[in-house]
Amino acid sequence: MIYPSVVSFALGIAFEEIFGLGWSAGVLVFVVSLVLFVFSFRSQGQPLRIVSEGLPLNISRLFLIIGLAFCLGTLRMAVVDISPDSNLLEHVGQKISFEAVVSEEADIRDASTRYIVSVNLNSLSGDSLECLARLDGASTRKNSAEFYPCITEDLPNKNSNSLILLVADRFPELEYGDKISVSGKLELPKNFLSESGTEFDYISYLSKDKIHFIIYRPELYPTSSSSTELRGARKIVATLYLLKKIFIEKISAVVPEPNSSLLGGLIFGVKQSLGAELLDDFRKVGLIHIVVLSGYNITIIAIGIFYLTSFLGKRNLSFILSAIFIILFSIMVGLGATVIRASIMALIAILARFLGRPSDALRFLFIAGFLMLLWNPLLLFYDPSFQLSFMATFGLILFSPFVFSKLNFVPEKFGLREIVSATIAVQFFVLPLLIRMSGFVSIVSFIANPLVLPLVPWAMAFGALTGALGILPFVGQIVSWPVGVLSYFISQIIIGVTEFGANLPFAILQTGSISFWFILVWYLGYGVLYRKLKERKFS
Repeated sequence: MIYPSVVSFALGIAFEEIFGLGWSAGVLVFVVSLVLFVFSFRSQGQPLRIVSEGLPLNISRLFLIIGLAFCLGTLRMAVVDISPDSNLLEHVGQKISFEAVVSEEADIRDASTRYIVSVNLNSLSGDSLECLARLDGASTRKNSAEFYPCITEDLPNKNSNSLILLVADRFPELEYGDKISVSGKLELPKNFLSESGTEFDYISYLSKDKIHFIIYRPELYPTSSSSTELRGARKIVATLYLLKKIFIEKISAVVPEPNSSLLGGLIFGVKQSLGAELLDDFRKVGLIHIVVLSGYNITIIAIGIFYLTSFLGKRNLSFILSAIFIILFSIMVGLGATVIRASIMALIAILARFLGRPSDALRFLFIAGFLMLLWNPLLLFYDPSFQLSFMATFGLILFSPFVFSKLNFVPEKFGLREIVSATIAVQFFVLPLLIRMSGFVSIVSFIANPLVLPLVPWAMAFGALTGALGILPFVGQIVSWPVGVLSYFISQIIIGVTEFGANLPFAILQTGSISFWFILVWYLGYGVLYRKLKERKFS
């Protein structure tokens, strides 16, 4: 019953997002399903003859589960609050100053760095704004020599329920947990046209993470370091980010750019120095998923962790350490939608093996999707990474076996047939979403992926080993150099294939965007196709 439950839960979220009728509609659906269940079921477990044959018991239960899941979906979406903080909203367009804490890892670009910060409202001041602390009855003091017109050392933090995105200069460099003073013009995010010519809902994309405001090129003044302020879980997160930074620095010390950035992208999802042109080449050849830390990369890492811990000889300890390492790694790389989905599936698979239960990838996928939507239902509409990750894995599970059986002419050596079949299945299944998001179809992806994907595990392994050896004191750079050379050559092959494929005249086919309803019909067609393939297989 897991599949209809999750689908009904998602439909409840979609219904509430589209029509906005509140919890009443979900409750009504549940009441109808409950009535159908009651009138089709007796204490003896036999259907009542309310119609000529009545409803079979399993169908009556299905009605009840679907109604309950749909109701929970509408209720979950109805309680979502994405409204901006009114304390900040009334000062849009003004230059304001405030104290803040860097709440996520910095996103470093070629010409800028993006920080997401949590605002202390008690420190807020602006051109026509008095200290908000006065609203709480607290005394204030004017001091024009200070950065702010009021002093709030004796006031408790009153954090805004909205986050602010700072698009800042590359320097000064800030870390997760740093306390900073910020000054700049507060603005609202705006939607923009994507490459496919459709409007990208940037406002909702940010709002799903409670980011409601933007400040471009703010003045930043660090006031305290994360190393001295953070405690508990946040200290662990900061330590993991620091470890990742050290790893990347050690790789960069041996491997030149852009290869070191490619290795950082393969292992940690960091792509800061690849450059816009090379990133665009990866998109054209359908290989961008390896750079942004897709489920494929996470799967490789999870398998590697489990393989290494298996040498301990104790089965239970191996399972526990594998789960801990996967969780810590997920935190280290930023907990994006793709990472969370792949990590949940990996953790469920580890738990299944621990309990001696058979693995069911499709069931694991639906459980992961349900947990993610339960945590943040806005992912369903406004997170392209979640949509692509879920649908790519769904298509891989459903169609890859059928494609594999038809590729007898492709050798199985080095897992080539499996890679080719997986590439075709995934590209085929996410094609409608890719067309809507990008406005083009990558023709060469069916060639580039089989050539590059077998190299990815080796590039990740040698890149990680380069960083690990580089941490060794005194001799780190010397002993990591031979491994770094290998990782450089492997990454150079990946870059070479990417650039060659992207420069081919037939690399992409421009299609323009397609509507949501066209995509819906397209996927209904996929459903009919899957049913026919399954019937043919068992006939």
